[in-house]
Amino acid sequence: MPRIRFDELLSVYRNTEFGDGDEPSRLTVASEDLVALLTRLETDEDAAKDADVALLDEIGNVAVGSVVRIRIGSPRVGLGVLAKNVNKLLAPPAAKMKEPANYYLVDPPYASSDAAAPDIIVLYRKVLELVALLSETATFQDETKAELVLVKDEKIVVPVRYMADDLAKLDVAAADRLLTQMADELHRDQKLEILFEALVDLCSGQQATTRFQFILRNLDELGDAVRKGYRLFASNFSYSKIRSEIEDARIDFAQKIHKTIVDVQGQLLGIPIATVVVASQMKAPTACGVEPWVNYAVLVGAWIFVILLTVAIINQLLTLNVIKSEVDRQKEKLKNDFPAVSDDFVKTFGSLGRRIWWHRIGLCVVILIGLGALWLTNHTYDHVTAVPVPACATSKTGASSPASAMPSVPSFVATPKSAQTEPPTIKDHPRGAAMPAHH
Repeated sequence: MPRIRFDELLSVYRNTEFGDGDEPSRLTVASEDLVALLTRLETDEDAAKDADVALLDEIGNVAVGSVVRIRIGSPRVGLGVLAKNVNKLLAPPAAKMKEPANYYLVDPPYASSDAAAPDIIVLYRKVLELVALLSETATFQDETKAELVLVKDEKIVVPVRYMADDLAKLDVAAADRLLTQMADELHRDQKLEILFEALVDLCSGQQATTRFQFILRNLDELGDAVRKGYRLFASNFSYSKIRSEIEDARIDFAQKIHKTIVDVQGQLLGIPIATVVVASQMKAPTACGVEPWVNYAVLVGAWIFVILLTVAIINQLLTLNVIKSEVDRQKEKLKNDFPAVSDDFVKTFGSLGRRIWWHRIGLCVVILIGLGALWLTNHTYDHVTAVPVPACATSKTGASSPASAMPSVPSFVATPKSAQTEPPTIKDHPRGAAMPAHH
């Protein structure tokens, strides 16, 4: 006798109320064909073994309209699959890669040969289309283990694992967009390369066991990467190359911005040192000695330091202006050359602009601190130095007191009478001395 076929068993499955656990199932005999099939299963050992169906009641009690107890197991693998639900259908790894040729679902009741499929099966078939596309993209695939392998700098294994809950959460619109993008045969090889790069970027940071589920949850992002990459390919560029160049430019600009502070950090460290010098070197002189000149030298040195610091910082501010202009130019060039992906890199240029702004604020604050320290130096000098340096500069060399710095009295000024010389008298001379003759 010919071996039993799976479509013959469907009449048994469709008319059976399946029991839970060890509870037997109940079959409603709906036609004479079903009576003949049950009779064959009772008499043909090979058919019963292939179908794994056994009647628990007497065959004589089987008639059209009767309800009999029956035990239903899994049919031979080559015959077909009987699954209680979608999760049971997906239990074999091969079912995650390809839809079984013959199967019957108990819940929801559906046979693979039925014209109308329930929603869960529609989603299942959509995922299988994605699996086929990703299999074509992957370096190689293992259908027995249901694994996709991506080999670039390292080997990335993507186990194809999904359940009914993952099917229910599938973004069908995003899946359709991705499948439509890849359906066109024009530049298909290049599209597959772009998709491969996008998959590597998407999966590299994920745990191996959840990578495929992560792909299903991010189909929209994956489709965007493919679309942008293909647009750039049309201009002989790749999305990853543009991203790499932008990242290199960002690092270069960041180093230049950082250098504007590094170049003047010696002067910046000199501000507190100069403040200590001013505080420790200025003395309160009482005469035109060394102290007034030391104070004056400290004051002049403070002025020179602040002037040089201001010149250096103004130079760095001008350098920041040049860097800002170059950043803006690169940003506009990207917008004009690659408008499709320019929005993806706006944040990069924005972060550079904010860093330049903060460096400008910092340098301006340093100038204000330097000017404040200079004012404090002048204020200290005015209060400490009582002896004017210009007066000491015009005094005689070696003068050691303020009096020595006083100007001499002119010769035309009258001398006090008490200081005039009177002619000597007799009593002013010793006895016997001759008086001077008067003429």
